[in-house]
Amino acid sequence: MKIRRCAACFVWIFASLAWAFVSEASPKAVSANAASANAASANAASANAVSEKTLSAIAAQMEKHPVVVADFIQTRKMADVKRPLITKGKLVVSRQHGVLWKIEEPYRIRYFLGEDKIIEAPAEGVRKERSAETLPGMAQVGRIFRAMLGAQAKALEEHFHVEAQGDERQWEIRLRPRQAGLAQFLSSMRISGGQYVNFIQITEAGGDSTDIRFEKSQGAKALGEPERAEFNALGITQQKEP
Repeated sequence: MKIRRCAACFVWIFASLAWAFVSEASPKAVSANAASANAASANAASANAVSEKTLSAIAAQMEKHPVVVADFIQTRKMADVKRPLITKGKLVVSRQHGVLWKIEEPYRIRYFLGEDKIIEAPAEGVRKERSAETLPGMAQVGRIFRAMLGAQAKALEEHFHVEAQGDERQWEIRLRPRQAGLAQFLSSMRISGGQYVNFIQITEAGGDSTDIRFEKSQGAKALGEPERAEFNALGITQQKEP
């Protein structure tokens, strides 16, 4: 169970961050993080002034594709596990409907990550669904993860210090948490790409990290028939595509 939970790290972090949004930090932690945040804010402000053009170029690039389909290879490194945990699968990001995260190796399971719910559907077993009511903060985190996968830095600035470099052909965005609750769990995130997001690195405060590489990315104006069937199989309401 632990290995499976770690292998599905992207989804596990999704749930953990939701909890961080509603967890109260101790006064000491808030004070320490506030001092650190003040110093970081000055640096971030300067960096953001320089990178504003880059962020606008990246956003314009990502807006071209309401739907993105890609293969992924996720490598999870943990201090208490000798070998990295590697999972492979397929990702479908729909700006209208949410994120479908399909793990195909070393086992098969599908996750739907929406703004107000998470659906877990193993190849064999019982489907599970968690709503925003049972996992407070999920709506915020849902927006963060969709913004990460779409490199929408503007949507991330409420919760992270954002720095960017490069241009629309090759760029990198670095994120550091603003809130003390997030900083207790998450150290930093790095997103890089070109026409699409190619790489995400998540570094936790405890030192564990997750690298996610995306390959064979394809953009579209709407869900294709295979992707639409996947969403329908999970019971996601299909409204008319724009």
